[in-house]
Amino acid sequence: MKTISIIIIVKNGEEYIEKALKSSIWADDIIILDSGSTDNTLSIAQKYTKNIHVSEDWPGFGIQRQNAQKLSKSDWIFMLDADEEISASLQNSIQEAINDEPQIYQVNRLSKAFGHEVKHSGWFPDWISRLYPNNLTTYNDALVHEALIIPKNYKPSKISGILYHETYKTMTDYYQKMSLYIDAWSTQNINKKNGGILIGTLRGYWAFIKMYFIKLGFLDGATGLTLSILRYQTTVMKYVDLKIKKNLKKTN
Repeated sequence: MKTISIIIIVKNGEEYIEKALKSSIWADDIIILDSGSTDNTLSIAQKYTKNIHVSEDWPGFGIQRQNAQKLSKSDWIFMLDADEEISASLQNSIQEAINDEPQIYQVNRLSKAFGHEVKHSGWFPDWISRLYPNNLTTYNDALVHEALIIPKNYKPSKISGILYHETYKTMTDYYQKMSLYIDAWSTQNINKKNGGILIGTLRGYWAFIKMYFIKLGFLDGATGLTLSILRYQTTVMKYVDLKIKKNLKKTN
């Protein structure tokens, strides 16, 4: 029988992580790589696994996932976020898949925002590569929007079952997460993209139109409208932040 590690990178995830851990207890190993939690994340995790590591030096999402994977000795890896939950049907599919030929597998993620499941808006279906052989590949180095590196001659296969995802419960939750995302995105793109209020506004309008109309966000009701407006706002803010960082770089 092949073995599998479920890996969770986390910081201050006490509000969500217990669901993630409960849905992972069937795995051979649960690995936690914490980046300096100041809440009850670690005490919750200790109820489910002893394989807990802390590193307050934050290198970005991609490298942090690489570092976490290096802690595993299992044949297979499933990369799980602290705000996600593996459904029973997905668990069964994973357990079947790891005893087949080595392959990269995608799972379908269903996200919830502000208490409502989002089934349109470009959020669902949401196929993401999360299950893969430990010795086959790893994640890229991106600070944000990291992705699994797909080797040549490999085309990810899809497995059944849902990966549940709790995104934002409140506006405070949203803005806290987005402030970190905007900072990482602008830092990552400081030498790659142009910033400023004009380009941010134009891209923001397009982001709203795409999400609400083209991706059928209006079918998600008030939640779809809220997410589309927030997408516009976040897009503007990240390009403004990029411009600010470029200006600061010139003056230093």
